Amino acid sequence: MIHSEYLSRIRRRLAFARFPLWAFVILLTVRFWQLQIVRGEEFSDLARDNYLQTERRRAPRGLVVDRRGEVLARSEPSFTLLADEAGLGQLEEMGLLSVEEEDRADLEARAARGPAVVRSGIPFAEAAFFEARRRDLTGVRVEFVPARDYPLGSATAHLLGYVGEVTAAQLLLEEFVTAASGDLVGQDGLERVYNATLLGSDGYLDRVVDSRQRVLVSGGLRRTEPVRGETLQVSVIGALQEAAHRAFGDQRGAFVALDVRTGEVLGLGSYPAENTEDFRGDAGKFREMLSDPATPLLNRAVQGRYPPGSSFKLVTAAAGLAEGVIGPDTRYTCNGRARVAGRTFRCHRAEGHGSLSLREAISKSCNVFFYRLSEALDVDVIASYARAFGLGEPTGVDLRNESAGLVPTREWKRRVMGERWYASETASVSVGQGAVSVTPIQMARLTAAVASWGTIPTPRFTGPQSGEQMGGVLPEHFAVIRDGMRDAVVSGTAWRARIPTAEVAAKTGTAQVASADVVAPNNEDRPYELRTHAWFVGFAPFDAPEIALAVVVEHGGAGGAAAAPIGGEILRTYFEESPEMRIVGGGGEDQ
Repeated sequence: MIHSEYLSRIRRRLAFARFPLWAFVILLTVRFWQLQIVRGEEFSDLARDNYLQTERRRAPRGLVVDRRGEVLARSEPSFTLLADEAGLGQLEEMGLLSVEEEDRADLEARAARGPAVVRSGIPFAEAAFFEARRRDLTGVRVEFVPARDYPLGSATAHLLGYVGEVTAAQLLLEEFVTAASGDLVGQDGLERVYNATLLGSDGYLDRVVDSRQRVLVSGGLRRTEPVRGETLQVSVIGALQEAAHRAFGDQRGAFVALDVRTGEVLGLGSYPAENTEDFRGDAGKFREMLSDPATPLLNRAVQGRYPPGSSFKLVTAAAGLAEGVIGPDTRYTCNGRARVAGRTFRCHRAEGHGSLSLREAISKSCNVFFYRLSEALDVDVIASYARAFGLGEPTGVDLRNESAGLVPTREWKRRVMGERWYASETASVSVGQGAVSVTPIQMARLTAAVASWGTIPTPRFTGPQSGEQMGGVLPEHFAVIRDGMRDAVVSGTAWRARIPTAEVAAKTGTAQVASADVVAPNNEDRPYELRTHAWFVGFAPFDAPEIALAVVVEHGGAGGAAAAPIGGEILRTYFEESPEMRIVGGGGEDQ
């Protein structure tokens, strides 16, 4: 009886226990299904990440070479330190994070998107230090990243630009659709414009590691070799870049040289130029350069806007000839000053030049001749010829952020200033002063147009572009202008540009920044920022032009004294590379 009651009690207990047991089994089954089926792939990836490590092998960017094969940009071995959000905290805890306070927010934002570049170009010993502590610094890694090297240094800084870590804003742009956080991409210059060409294809290597991140197996798994980017051959001549860089020295300014026959850019430089080494790391000195009053980041060759001074007289001369206002034999008398619309304008030669033809006025850069000519030309007429020469609009060169400059008209002044145009303003514009502004590359293109009898080229770095023939200015008109430019080198204001290897034709310019009546009459007595800009535009050889050139020296003084010697040095370097030989001679004044 007792045994029966005991069994009955056991059965009742088992009946009650059956429900929680079944509930427990069901819960285990559901949890098993959730882990193995629903989230199976997720946990499989986590498990694989614990033992399988994928190393990204960065592809070197393609070479940039000049037209003769000289290397202008290349990649070289380098180590880069990267960290994610956790890695930044780990570095900070160990006292290894050295970032300026103003840069911290940007670094943290980049790290939030994925591993961000903390430092680039770190030495081998430092790379080994971090590699040895991979277990403790799980959010930090060192990558072998091909760094960019520019053999000609600052001589090609604005031409080539630089590379840097892709920004959050750039990741949204179509041109960077293949980039990922931490990637190095072209940020300026040709590196940016031809970034897609220069980018290579990264390789990948899978490795099996243990819990301490020690490599157990690296062979027999996925292995993809990186592929170098394409080589970009550009039209520039490295020797011209170096010659201009030496000739400018510590002076500010820019130069552009074009192939008259094809429109290809033979050389382009802006000074001062940033030190390319400053972009090797995380551009730590970038902020300093932004605040530098010398503006080393400004590409003056395509972005600098300057009054052209007397170099603009080529446009006024073409307008006068084409409109029939003057002819080759027209003469005006210069006694050192001219009165136009109630204002007195002075020539750079106080005692005057006497009676001159247009050819002589170009050679000697006589202001009075062009003041007289302006009395017969409306500003809108001058503007129409300036635009025909390509001024007042971007040239279309394959560089970013090109300035358009300004060609003033009556309508422009009414729209912008709400005032009418005065005849005295036309006199100022006729000699490249007043509101007119140009870029050096525009003046190089204008000079190429004169050299080619009216073909307006489209400057390019990667192959010739067909030019457009301007209308209105006839070959006989160009002949007078070209002869005046040749005389300027033989016996006029551009004599310092003479070279023994080719016959040069040129025009100088001295562009005022402030009126001489307001500041000191002598340029040397003025504050630096109020001194005149010096211009030189020219082409050579005279009979069969190959190269057209524009040089501007900021606050350099007279064009003949400051800019012409630089132009002559660049031309001399060019013809040292060519067999053509021509002889010139003479002497003259500066303007």
